[in-house]
Amino acid sequence: MSSNSKAVRRGLGLASLAVALAFSAVGTAQAAPSEPSGSVVVAADCTYVAIRDTVVRSGPGVQHPIVRRKTKGQHMTGPALCLASNGWFRVYLSTGTLGYAPAADVRVAG
Repeated sequence: MSSNSKAVRRGLGLASLAVALAFSAVGTAQAAPSEPSGSVVVAADCTYVAIRDTVVRSGPGVQHPIVRRKTKGQHMTGPALCLASNGWFRVYLSTGTLGYAPAADVRVAG
């Protein structure tokens, strides 16, 4: 075998190794987070809008503490179904937990 043939084979072997390493690195790359550290991201299925100034409570009823205040026109999001239960819509809080908004004060926005 000529020295040119050996050099070509050696070159092909190194090229194959480089390609294999490049593809293996692609599988291990991780995407940078799109949210700042400590943020809570929730998937919302319903959007509500306050039709007057209102409050969000920790539970479905006036006996539960107020956890947020919403002004007329502010939007809120909540889990699927978009139906009020006993006069309350379930809405997401920025902490990732649920709150309850009175159905008389909000409407489904779309």
